[in-house]
Amino acid sequence: MRLKKYLGQHLLVAEPTLEKIVRTLAPAENDTVLEIGPGDGRLTAHLLKCGCRVIAVEKDAEMIESLNARLGDAKNLKIIHADFLKLDLTYALKHLNTYALFCGNIPYNISSPILFKLRDNRHLFDRGMLTIQKEVAERLIGKPGSKNYGILAIMMQSAAKIERCFDISPRSFIPPPKVTSSVIKLTFPEEPPYNIEDKELFSAIVKKAFGQRRKMIRNSLPSEYLPALEAAGIEPSRRPETVSIEEFARLASNLTLCLSIQRNS
Repeated sequence: MRLKKYLGQHLLVAEPTLEKIVRTLAPAENDTVLEIGPGDGRLTAHLLKCGCRVIAVEKDAEMIESLNARLGDAKNLKIIHADFLKLDLTYALKHLNTYALFCGNIPYNISSPILFKLRDNRHLFDRGMLTIQKEVAERLIGKPGSKNYGILAIMMQSAAKIERCFDISPRSFIPPPKVTSSVIKLTFPEEPPYNIEDKELFSAIVKKAFGQRRKMIRNSLPSEYLPALEAAGIEPSRRPETVSIEEFARLASNLTLCLSIQRNS
């Protein structure tokens, strides 16, 4: 089978690593696991051994053939031939009366869109494991004041608890990628970690602030945001990379109030 570079296909083939991923995810027999990009089914096979139901979403028709040849007879496997980024997850998981899990060795070139789609559908999931580029994993767990703290860290940490579990050598893949990989665990609690009423406004503020991350935040945000900045207790001379998620949430809340007052005055 010919792997397709444009799809970012790197098959994780190290059996001990595959076992460790499933062991860390720890699916129970009554769980449903949505697997993103199963490839030829190596990780899928380990998931199925746990007795859980697996819904495998694969874009590549050739991989679908390989997956069917390897595991097509498994009664607890459903294969969906689709692009995960275009898939209606609510429809795909409509039969569930509980939260699903997710798992996948995802293409590194679309890792951020996949992460954001999972975040936007957090109400469907309890937890999951993803294999991603080590550099992206470091950005995901970035803390205020660090070089890795930015839009990705804020947008994901505002919705999920994120753990970097372990790293994977390029030698564990076929073909070997040029970078080290990391396995992360994301847990979506029933109540989000931060109280963010207007998610779109929160997102807009964060993106505007980090548009010029090295400048003072008062120079990164529109002038009409400044009253809300002061009301949130954020010193205007601080740089965006020093502002915590809680402070950004407070800024969004105060900005909603300030804009409402302006409209009604």
